[in-house]
Amino acid sequence: MLIKWITCKVSESQKQSFSLAQEKWRPLERNEGFLGQIGGWNQDQPLESCILAFWEDMQHYQSFMEKDHDQIFHQSGQSQTYEAISVKIFSKIVDMDERNILDALENGDILRVVRAKDRMSETEAMLGRVVAQSQKNSMEYLTASLWKRDSSQVNENEQPPDYSVILEPAWRIVKKGGTK
Repeated sequence: MLIKWITCKVSESQKQSFSLAQEKWRPLERNEGFLGQIGGWNQDQPLESCILAFWEDMQHYQSFMEKDHDQIFHQSGQSQTYEAISVKIFSKIVDMDERNILDALENGDILRVVRAKDRMSETEAMLGRVVAQSQKNSMEYLTASLWKRDSSQVNENEQPPDYSVILEPAWRIVKKGGTK
């Protein structure tokens, strides 16, 4: 599985426009190999959007980038809504034992991201988790977990998240017909 991690810096005056443009990415669900996408605003940096997208593999992702990305991007008007963007591509290493992150895409309210190979304890409150390794730097990792709004507290023994993202329901895109 390929995981795309996107962060964008926006100004206060761009925040609503960015959000509206992000809602226009729904055509993603028609792309073969697309599994799902979630996103929202970083609690610690309210003018930073964070988006996590899931693809079956690099081949499907590259096909989307070559054929459909630019059309969706331009039709959404997104190019005028942010000041800076960072895009990183990761490959899945492992899911949580019983709950796959894709199963949690529809139900999560909060996304926690740690830029490390995090060994957070698996709790009943966690809906799903994935650990992934950068495709460009083998020493760079990303651990993403999904939580319900009232259950995302960090245990004292766990590494605090680098990003705690309140998910925007209107940005959520889950592939029709299931995510498996």
